[in-house]
Amino acid sequence: MSSKYFFESYVYATTDEESVAVNEGSLSSNLSAEDKKMIFDRLYEEGYQLGEKDGGSEKPYESLNDGQFLDHTAEESQWLVMGYTVGYEKAKRNKEDETKAIEEQESSAGEQAGYQQGLEDYKHATVAYYPPQTPAKSKDWNKGFSLGYIKAIEIMDLSVKAKKDGHIQGLEGEALNMPELYSADEITRKAYEEGFQGGQQERVENLKKEYKQEGYKQGYALKALSVPSGLSSEVAAAFEQGYSKGEKQRHKDVRQEGLNAAFTYTTYHSPSAYQTNTRLLETYKEGFQSNKVANQLRKDAYEEGWKLGDTMTIPAKYKHTKPAVALYKHYYELGQKKQRQTVFEVFLGLLVLISGVGAYTMFGRKRNQKEAFNLESSVEEVGVK
Repeated sequence: MSSKYFFESYVYATTDEESVAVNEGSLSSNLSAEDKKMIFDRLYEEGYQLGEKDGGSEKPYESLNDGQFLDHTAEESQWLVMGYTVGYEKAKRNKEDETKAIEEQESSAGEQAGYQQGLEDYKHATVAYYPPQTPAKSKDWNKGFSLGYIKAIEIMDLSVKAKKDGHIQGLEGEALNMPELYSADEITRKAYEEGFQGGQQERVENLKKEYKQEGYKQGYALKALSVPSGLSSEVAAAFEQGYSKGEKQRHKDVRQEGLNAAFTYTTYHSPSAYQTNTRLLETYKEGFQSNKVANQLRKDAYEEGWKLGDTMTIPAKYKHTKPAVALYKHYYELGQKKQRQTVFEVFLGLLVLISGVGAYTMFGRKRNQKEAFNLESSVEEVGVK
């Protein structure tokens, strides 16, 4: 009879009424309680060690043999079986727990590796359709890797949406109110916060741009500085910057207007548009008086127009200044007109001179002919006499 069969038969037998009677009879032996305890402890420990050994290897009854039961009473065998059962189950559970812990450890390590790999692949846009497997690793490790990889991709996809939603909320100018969907994970939480901050900054920049333009208009119109109420310090500063820039640009434009007027007028005259604004009037006058090239440009244009055979060549420096161009053309044409008039006068003088010479020549010829005729007549008269 095998130890496994004997063990199973014994366990079954100890459950019937006959076994109970035998056990009760054995308890009426003359052994003292102390002796019984010593025997119990010894047999229980012996069975426990045997059971622990078999439980660790997951081979039930491997360490039992028939002699271990034949040499003991039913009660002692029961104590042995009791120890074996406890030892076996405990060792088996420990083995299962150990195996489970190893599997979980492998799975966890694989999941962490897969998660990090998924983040890197997402960052570099090299996401694999199927998570890669590593043959050198365990089944549990590869299973965990796949779970981690997929989780990373899902998290990154969600983080993109989180950043967009955060940006929208930031643009609205409201306080940060993150949905639970994004607050559960650090990546999505940071993405939402980053988007929110970006939206807030964009909103501030838009406001700064808007109020800077408003300030510019106010400054260009030379109105009294009046910063709208309720603006943040940044936006208020942008408004004031725009005002200052607009004010400076207005004076710059008016000064240029005065400078351009010097190309049109040779003497200064005050424009009626600035009669009520002494600051602009002074700026206009400064511009007019600062033009030191207009007179020289008139002279150069006139001289170029007077030259024979020349074509008009406006200096490159003034080609894009309309009043300067108009001035140059005007004085160039005056030079050309003077040139034509001078040529005509010279031509007339030459004609008069030529005509005078011709008349003198003809008169001389006639006088010479007359003198020759008179001489001939005198000779003839002398001959006749």
